[in-house]
Amino acid sequence: SDVCSSDLGVGTALGWRVADLLPKALKVARIPLPDYAIPLALLAAGTSYLVLLKARPRDAVVILPIAFLAFLAARGGAALLGPELGACVAGLIVGLAGNLQARLRDLPSAVGQIPGMLVLVPGSLGFQGMRAMLQDDVEGGVEAGFSMLLVAGALVAGMLAAGVLLPPRRAL
Repeated sequence: SDVCSSDLGVGTALGWRVADLLPKALKVARIPLPDYAIPLALLAAGTSYLVLLKARPRDAVVILPIAFLAFLAARGGAALLGPELGACVAGLIVGLAGNLQARLRDLPSAVGQIPGMLVLVPGSLGFQGMRAMLQDDVEGGVEAGFSMLLVAGALVAGMLAAGVLLPPRRAL
């Protein structure tokens, strides 16, 4: 019943089974990350988006700040308004920032928006849902999957609102 068709599901289930076989001495307690870890992770993520998206090096001045902005907007929006409305606000801010840089630098708005959205996608909610399903927690899995869909819809709504409030000078 733990077999899943996706590579992520198979890898996760396999990892849990291997971890169960390890002696207790090899299992590591969870330690909170230091404060400097998040900015370093965002810098690494933004830099990896340059490679992943085959962006020009000069686009780093757009991609890195928007990736940081996306993270901060998501955290702040979720703290103030909850995860769904926070995602909508984050999508709006990423959309506005991408459209603004598109106007200022005469670039397609996607140059800034796609890396920003990669920071915001609710993949962890999908993973939590899959993990719950693999552990026979159907209710928790459905709840996490539904939350993922709500957050994804809120991101889209924020991006659409950004296109209305500050349209880019040219499409894609």
